Order: sequence, then C-alpha cells, then structure tokens
Amino acid sequence: MKAVVLTENAHLVCREVPVNEIPGWYRIRIAFAGICGSDIGRGFRNGAYHYPLIMGHEFSGVIEDAPEGGRYPVGLRAAIYPLLPCGKCEACAAGAIQQCSHYDYFGSRRDGAFARILYVPEANIIPVPDHVTLEEAALSEPAAVARHAIFSHAIPGHARALVIGGGPVGLLAAQWLRIRGSAEVTVADISPAKLEFAARLGFQTVFSPELKNREKSFEVCVEACGLNVTRNAAISCCARGGHIFLIGNPADTLEMERSVYSSILRKELSFSGSWNSCPEPDWRDVLAHAGKDLDLRSLITSIRPLREAAETFRELLNGGGVMSCKTLLNCQEE
Repeated sequence: MKAVVLTENAHLVCREVPVNEIPGWYRIRIAFAGICGSDIGRGFRNGAYHYPLIMGHEFSGVIEDAPEGGRYPVGLRAAIYPLLPCGKCEACAAGAIQQCSHYDYFGSRRDGAFARILYVPEANIIPVPDHVTLEEAALSEPAAVARHAIFSHAIPGHARALVIGGGPVGLLAAQWLRIRGSAEVTVADISPAKLEFAARLGFQTVFSPELKNREKSFEVCVEACGLNVTRNAAISCCARGGHIFLIGNPADTLEMERSVYSSILRKELSFSGSWNSCPEPDWRDVLAHAGKDLDLRSLITSIRPLREAAETFRELLNGGGVMSCKTLLNCQEE
C-alpha cells in the first residue's frame, strides 16, 4: 500500500509499504487524515519515538474487512479513536483511559493514518452518523480534545468567555463554550488571519497584546497556546472567582511574576488541566453535534492528496499555511 513514511527527522517519503495485518482487528480503508501541530514537532523537530514511522492520528475511514463475530459490518463509515489503553493500570481501572500510564497511540508510538490501510481494534471504532461527512469526521479527534477540556469543569450559565489561541483546537473550544451557553465568546490571537477566521465563525475577536487594555474581564478563560505570556494573560483577564482551562501543550517554561501569582490568590481563581479525550462521551458528542451547532466543515481549509504530504508539510513549516486552519490528506486520491 502507499504510505507517507518518516524515515528520519524532517524526511518524509511517499512509498509502497506492506500492510501490517493484525488478526482480530478491523481493516480500515483510510479516507482522510488531518495534519496536527504535534505532527510538525514529531516529524521535523526530533519528536518521534522511533524511525521509520507513519504519522497521522486524526482520521476517518471505511471498514473494508471485519473479524468474524465483530460488532461492526463491512462498509461502515468510522472515525478512529487513536489511543490504545493498556487496560491494566490504575487510570484504566478507573475508566479514565485518556490518562493511561502505558498507552499506545496511532501515529506516534505505532504507525498511523498517513497511509491507505490501517488495522484497528473494535473499541477504537466510532460509527459516523449519516449527516456527517468523512471529511468532517476526520476532525473528531481535535474536536473531542476541545470538548473534553470544556466539559471538565462547571461554568456559570451565560458566562463571558475568552479563548487565547485561534488555532483549530482554540476555535473548537470556542464553539463548545457557545454550545454550553456562554453569552459572549471572544477569541484572542496575534495573527490577523486567525482573527478574521474566528470572526467568520461568529466570535468576537481581539488582538492579543490589546488584552491588557480591556476593562471588561471574563468569567471563563481558555489558554490554548501553551506559552508563558498567554498563561499570564489568561490569569490577568480572568474575573474574580473565574475559571481557567489549560489546554495548550507547554511550549516554554512556566514563569510568573509575583503580581500575577498574587492575582490568582486575590481573585480566587480555579484551574483545570485537560489531556486527550474519551470515546464516551467526547467522541460521540462530537459526531452528534457535527453539522449542526458544531461547525467542522468550515475549519477544513485545504485537502491534499497523500502523495503531496511532504510538500504540504514544507509549506506549513515555511509559513505557506498561515491562512489555513486544518489541512487534510486524502489518503485514497491518486
């Protein structure tokens, strides 16, 4: 089969590879696979666990072959949950498989979806409803990550909310806040293109450096960048008794001035961290809302054939993808 193989750091090759057939698992013909920001670090900043590696953990497809006695039929359209829990650790025993201590993972710890075919276990298959396209279903993973975060803590009804970071997960978090009933959702970023994109989705926007000049605070803040400056900005903008969702993977070292730390105490702020997502209820809720009050289609700004993966990554690395939000690879297009 055709696959895009990371042979070493910063070197992607589209080539023929054997299909890794696994007895008892389903054979999935992959339809679309999303490029995640983590794929940039994994593929081009020495972030891979091993080489060679087939990346890709955001994907949808169709069951091409099913094991005898399997729950799902051939032809079923599916989104695939990429985390493979060990089923034995304390977190798994508690039902928190997203916190598994010894997990495997498609596209990072094992080969993933930048390929034509992939075998997956039954527990990782999420049926896609008729009203959702396979392109939209390929965004289930980032949408579920955002949902898992936003539903991890109670928030007041009709709260004013701020999302710092206008990337795909930030925009998805903003949509979940709107679904939860936030009266006003504002997206902050330093990129005019991202702010324009957020405005088209119906959100208020603000240029991040101007946050410090705003008189109005927010009952809920989402930090979706993982930067020291944005974490501190979230604390400064949060209202008394407010809550901060931390969902941005750390991109630098946490440093905090005494005045910022003091504001946490004086305003009695609360924080929640979030990691990954769960099939239930996150993924099924994503697919229930998709195409209705959760707009996944608009986030897809580019679809490229699998053979152009290396070129697509080069464009993203060189800033050619600045205007894009989410790029998909069409894994079946010749």
